[in-house]
Amino acid sequence: MKYVPVVSSTGKTLMPCHPARARQLVREGRAKRRFNKGLFYIQLMDRADGDTQPIAMGIDPGSKKEGLTVKSEIHTFINIQADAITWVSQRIKTRRIMRHNRRRRNCPHRANRKNRARGGIAPSTKARWQWKLRLVNWLKTVYPITDFVVEDIKARTKGQQRWDSNFSPLEVGKHWFYDRLGKLGHVETLQGWETKQQRDILGLKKSSRKMADTFEAHCVDSWVLANWWIGGHQKPDNTKML
Repeated sequence: MKYVPVVSSTGKTLMPCHPARARQLVREGRAKRRFNKGLFYIQLMDRADGDTQPIAMGIDPGSKKEGLTVKSEIHTFINIQADAITWVSQRIKTRRIMRHNRRRRNCPHRANRKNRARGGIAPSTKARWQWKLRLVNWLKTVYPITDFVVEDIKARTKGQQRWDSNFSPLEVGKHWFYDRLGKLGHVETLQGWETKQQRDILGLKKSSRKMADTFEAHCVDSWVLANWWIGGHQKPDNTKML
């Protein structure tokens, strides 16, 4: 980690500092070491407030893996490559089979509820987007993120308004995510071809090995998204991943 997240005495997120500065503050008793789900940061004891700069988060959704980058105009603070949630649909299927088997047995059981709420987001789709939202909320506890840039993925369309706007789980899920994200900060989206265009302008290459644990697999796109909005760099100054 090139820069250490900083939180004030009241819990307000401040601008990250250099590790040497963080060590000095801890030695002098002006800050305490803290951890949030394995992410190291410091909490100042003598400051309750402070000025911050605009910080953007780039989000590159994926079917198997996804990338997230938090950067300011000057520094790239963190790159994360996360595994997408892919196991929910199978768990729901297993749960349904086990429930049906219990009801076939000659033993006491709860009757089937006919008044269960219908509609909404499919469990597997909601789990995917909730996972991204949890990552965003986690990073917002230590970084003063003001803007979000998401690569807007498109579902297969049929030219039918009902299907295209309501029936596609992908479309419903991403709009649910954008709505929740808008309550946390400013949201911008880029199409996939626009992300590639920005990547080509910067002379960056994306790996064809989507499952590789490398910066070029997914984080390069999340970095490009954040950099497109916040500006500042022509090349990534930090390619280390969490």
